[in-house]
Amino acid sequence: MQHTQARPLRAFMFMMCAQVFFTLLDATGKTMASEMGVPLVALVRHAVHALLMLVVLGPTLGVATLVRSHRPGLQLVRGLVLGGFTLFFFTALRYLPQAEATAINFIAPLVIMLLAGPLLGESVGWRRWVGAAIGFLGMLIIVRPGSALHPVGVMFVLLTVACNVVFQMLTRKLSTVDHSMTTIFLSALVGVALSVATLPLQASWGGWPAQVETRTVLLLLSMGVTGFVSQWCLIRAYYWSSASFIAPLVYLQIVWAALAGLAFFGQWPAPLSLIGIALICASGAGTVLAGSRSVQSGPRLRSSVDRASPS
Repeated sequence: MQHTQARPLRAFMFMMCAQVFFTLLDATGKTMASEMGVPLVALVRHAVHALLMLVVLGPTLGVATLVRSHRPGLQLVRGLVLGGFTLFFFTALRYLPQAEATAINFIAPLVIMLLAGPLLGESVGWRRWVGAAIGFLGMLIIVRPGSALHPVGVMFVLLTVACNVVFQMLTRKLSTVDHSMTTIFLSALVGVALSVATLPLQASWGGWPAQVETRTVLLLLSMGVTGFVSQWCLIRAYYWSSASFIAPLVYLQIVWAALAGLAFFGQWPAPLSLIGIALICASGAGTVLAGSRSVQSGPRLRSSVDRASPS
């Protein structure tokens, strides 16, 4: 629920903190995915997140609130696509630089916006169509022939986009019937179950770790912590300001991803890829700003940025 007295600066700071922790989560996932199979990485990420929610929120909200849902079937599907997002995105990061993978994934909000017309009966004006076309052009520039992006990585990040679209559409629908913490918690539990189900593929999906060192354990556990903290910061950002103020800031996540790629992996996008990334950022933020005064923009913006956190 939005606070009665907006605090834009406070909201901005919480949003930046959320993005820093999201970026650290992705960078850690990329590191772990290069050292072991993705199913185990995803399992620890979801399990620690769910455990932290039980410990931190269980005493105040009550366990019943965390597990009670009016649409359990939709919660199950949402959890499955979130689990798929985690598996696919971490696999994509195994092959792709973090900036490019993150930028391509940010096509999802534009796809959601376009689907809102035929599927939800919402108005999609020409400005949004233009913005979506520019964003798609940006993605094509990033994955262009000769970009040196690994085709397997591109395939997995496109699967991530598909999961993200379904995930966000279900998030929007469930936001009107279930508590937001219930949705996040149940998705984490389903993510745990899906990760356990894919563990038999661990050997062929990157392999088991050669040895479990203290560093490995700490990095794996940190993913649940950074995922949980990023969710809390994101919720606080919306508490202190409106969705129309927060939504354009979401695209700064790509900038953080580029900086993390340079700092942790020595990877910086090529000049043409930077142009594609800039087009995606500009189209997304511009589309949000163009529709910020529309009657239906609030729910759409909230759904497009509730990362919750895929990955």
